[in-house]
Amino acid sequence: MSLKYRADIDGLRAIAVLAVIFFHANIPGFSGGFVGVDVFFVISGFLITSIILKEIETGKFSIARFYERRIRRIFPALFPVIVFTLIVGFFLFDYSAFKGLGESVTATTLFVSNILFWRQAGYFDTASITKPLLHTWSLAVEEQFYIFFPVLLVAIHRFSKNRYLQWLIGIAIISLLTSIYGVYTHRDATFYLVPTRAWELLAGSILALAVIPLLQSSFQRNIFAVVGLVLIIYSVGFYTEATLFPGAKAIVPVFGTVMIIYSGMGGGATISKLLSLKPVVYIGLISYSLYLWHWPLFVFAKYMIFRELSPLEVTGIIMTTILISALSLKFIEQPFRGNQPVLADRKILFAFSAIVMVIASLIGGVIYFKDGMPDRLKLDIIPGSEIGVWDNKDFNEIRRIGKIGSNCCTPSFLLWGDSYAEALIPAFSIKAKEYKLSGFIKTQGGIPPLLGIDRNEFGFNAPKFNQDILTFIRFHPEIKTIILACNWSGYEGLIHSTLIDKKSKSKKVISEHKYEIELLDASLSSTVKTLVSLNRKVVLVGQIPSVGNDMVLKILWINALKGADYHSMLMTEDAFNAKYGDVIKLLQEQENENSSHVKLLPINKCFFDKNKLQIVFNRKILYKDTGHLSVSGSYFVSPIFDIIFKEIPSAQL
Repeated sequence: MSLKYRADIDGLRAIAVLAVIFFHANIPGFSGGFVGVDVFFVISGFLITSIILKEIETGKFSIARFYERRIRRIFPALFPVIVFTLIVGFFLFDYSAFKGLGESVTATTLFVSNILFWRQAGYFDTASITKPLLHTWSLAVEEQFYIFFPVLLVAIHRFSKNRYLQWLIGIAIISLLTSIYGVYTHRDATFYLVPTRAWELLAGSILALAVIPLLQSSFQRNIFAVVGLVLIIYSVGFYTEATLFPGAKAIVPVFGTVMIIYSGMGGGATISKLLSLKPVVYIGLISYSLYLWHWPLFVFAKYMIFRELSPLEVTGIIMTTILISALSLKFIEQPFRGNQPVLADRKILFAFSAIVMVIASLIGGVIYFKDGMPDRLKLDIIPGSEIGVWDNKDFNEIRRIGKIGSNCCTPSFLLWGDSYAEALIPAFSIKAKEYKLSGFIKTQGGIPPLLGIDRNEFGFNAPKFNQDILTFIRFHPEIKTIILACNWSGYEGLIHSTLIDKKSKSKKVISEHKYEIELLDASLSSTVKTLVSLNRKVVLVGQIPSVGNDMVLKILWINALKGADYHSMLMTEDAFNAKYGDVIKLLQEQENENSSHVKLLPINKCFFDKNKLQIVFNRKILYKDTGHLSVSGSYFVSPIFDIIFKEIPSAQL
């Protein structure tokens, strides 16, 4: 079994890396460009399996030689990127982002960054704009796969009479089925972890076995190549971040890649010739560096400018990435892989690599355990004040807060809402204890406390969720006060939501903007009237002002670097009233129409001082992100709840 150089595979690499870069650049037509990683996986599986099998059959395979090749391929280009992110991050990142960078540097160095980013993934995950090494998850997947894969091939050769095909197909099927199942049950884990990605590398490995009869005619090869390219183009153009992926959807780009590689195994094809053009091949040759460098450059640029990149800026970053990658190939990568490579002695190479890994890991660890080194810049806030968040666990269960114990009063209030309500729990907790009251909490991110809203984006049945709360209220007459809190403005534009007509039991789809505010009005009115009819007092917590950026600490940090006043980047009170005028009016109307049973708390007034939005108080950051309050922010607004807690009767046991 022989392996010769195929220029078309480098051309295929070019397609893969450009798809990824254009996806990250938000270029129209590349919404599914993330499948470029899957193309890389197939190529990697094909090439490395071909090399290993050739060496096994000739008796020349060595684990040490295999890992030497991996080190020479991966390390020389990777560690300059890590050093670059550390240097730029040191001067640019706020301490929270820099702490995260330190953690990711250690994880990347140890090739476990896929596990780190999987564990960080979720509703309140730090924005990708502060993760310049996020893309290294794919390197971690490959290296983890190649820890065991060569050993597996050697074992099959020695103990299973070269039954490679049966073993690889069996493992690939298990991995694929796990991936198909996992996208519905554990989507983040399925995306990041080896067991659900292994089948993609194994698809290339199975092709490398050369057990499939080769295509004899150019017509057949052209058909296969064209269909394969169409499959890849389709997934790049029509998949989106909302696509359940990898799972069954990944079969399309993976199979497309397999078809293109397979079409070139038996001779030339038109697509192969196009992929073998020198400019395309060159992009493929620098594809590894392109992949490594483009994302940190995008991240740092976006971090600095507080907006989406312009087409000119995107072009500049891509051209810079190409230049750096070309230099990397010539002066860093090729010297380590040539006929007379740098650090030619394997033992010295291994020792040097180990030292570099230890140093990089330690640097990342120090940054992490030093909390991102907040003293790098004089910032008049208490370090870590924005890190503390509410406990958003167990949100499926109704919980108790306040004075709880054997001699406690009967719960007399209920906080009902979305994640904005969840963020207010610290305030309700301290006030309940202060007034010797107790109550219940029922919250779920993304679902407003509004009857009749059918919103299933987060996998929850919103009508059932809210109806269950209403049932709970009916069966607990001791609950006298219902507090509704949410990001009201966030539900003004629920274009794909439906309003359920109780009389006809039909669903009216709201799809035009002029009706969106009517949807909010109708559902809010229905909810309030239902609660009032149950003889409950209703408290509406007003709209919390939005910061307008997902990273409040970033605003403070960047402005401190520039010596500017961060207030200039935030909305004024006048702007708040103009932006949220319709929502505020709806809330006020509910209070006016039901003055004896409904109370509106204008929580927004807590945040403005002389027309300026306050995001820091007593050196503590009040926001966790765009609109969710930090624990400090929740405590900050807690006095506004005095007015309702004074009126809540204490029903003693």
